[in-house]
Amino acid sequence: MGELPSISIVTPTFNAAATIEETLASIAAQNYEQLEHVVVDGGSTDGTLAILERERAAGRLRFVSEPDEGLSDAFNKGVAMATGEFIGWLNADDTYEPGALTAVGRAIAAQPAAEWATGRCKIMGAAGAESRKAVTAYKNFLLARFSLSLFLTNNFVSSPATFARRSVLGEIGALDTRFKYSADYDLWLRLARRGRPVLVDADVARFRMADDS
Repeated sequence: MGELPSISIVTPTFNAAATIEETLASIAAQNYEQLEHVVVDGGSTDGTLAILERERAAGRLRFVSEPDEGLSDAFNKGVAMATGEFIGWLNADDTYEPGALTAVGRAIAAQPAAEWATGRCKIMGAAGAESRKAVTAYKNFLLARFSLSLFLTNNFVSSPATFARRSVLGEIGALDTRFKYSADYDLWLRLARRGRPVLVDADVARFRMADDS
């Protein structure tokens, strides 16, 4: 196995004070050596910036705060700021599972030509408890049988558990801001047309599904 790749995590935020500390804690707990965290804030007014300032002072992230055109635009700004070999996308109300980045890094290192990687992702409710287990099981069933033809009919790739090589995003572009709800699916499809992802055999992340998600 080769050296583990450097990873940059991009987190778009806007008024996320209620959840972002849990997100930040899940990243800090990874203990992944070559890790960079870039936060792109859309001009929060709820206390998010105070949290980010504290974390920046501790050397755990860097961030910008300025008006943007929404989540896709913020993510694209973060990709442009990032320096890691691979880019992960973790929104400010989602979390990583313990040891997730090590599992991802090892899976990529075992296949050094990989352009992207994805793993399993749980769904949690507003309070953080796991929910919709049947949906997760269905997505995991399809993910284990990944093919382009199957992926064209079902979006079973979870964005918080997916990582793309930064140089490839430079070639194909990141999120298409024309798509309000399907920009992630569009990006994963563009990657899938280039080749299969590395399948990470681990629970990588938790996606929060709440009324204001």
